[in-house]
Amino acid sequence: MNQLHADIQEKKAEAEQMMEIISCISSMNGAIVKTAILKSSFVLLLYNAIESTVFSAFDRIHEELSGESYLALNHQVRKIWVDYYFSNHAPSSHYGNLERTLEQTLRLPLLGEFMGRIKLFSGNLDARKIDGLLSKYGIGAIRAIDKGKLVTIKNRRNTLSHGEKMFKQACRDLSENDLNSLKSATFSTLDDLVAQVDLYLKKKRYLATPLA
Repeated sequence: MNQLHADIQEKKAEAEQMMEIISCISSMNGAIVKTAILKSSFVLLLYNAIESTVFSAFDRIHEELSGESYLALNHQVRKIWVDYYFSNHAPSSHYGNLERTLEQTLRLPLLGEFMGRIKLFSGNLDARKIDGLLSKYGIGAIRAIDKGKLVTIKNRRNTLSHGEKMFKQACRDLSENDLNSLKSATFSTLDDLVAQVDLYLKKKRYLATPLA
């Protein structure tokens, strides 16, 4: 997880640099539209940090899960197994999947292949969605007190990505204090997400018999 921690720090530094640019541009005369466009870009930067970190975290989880048999896993992950191999495969493959499960030769795939059949997320990440994903795998909820602000980032991002508003319109009402507050919420949430996943993996809480 060291690389994931390093990636978050790099994303945080990038966001801080972007805020400095926004602050600088906003102080110039006649820069209202430029500032509004930069604010929208900043919100996209935050959302991208959220989605890429969540993907990387669950990618690490699936790396660990892919080394375990069905019988070794806890009941939450067994439900994911059943959902993947029996709800999201053609009925003609069920017998073979069942036989390989009983033989303990079948494994859950890495995240990229897994999401080819089960879409965990796509442009819809906020704290509630992340907590739901964590719970699905038997991981504790995010504890950051300001995590609820991620819904604003998600909604503004979706407004932009769906073309509902132009970049100069979507986030122009957000003040610099608002943007800094969203930045703080983003990285406190991501820091806690990584801490929760790190503990989950170290203690092997995905197993039927985790470490003490």
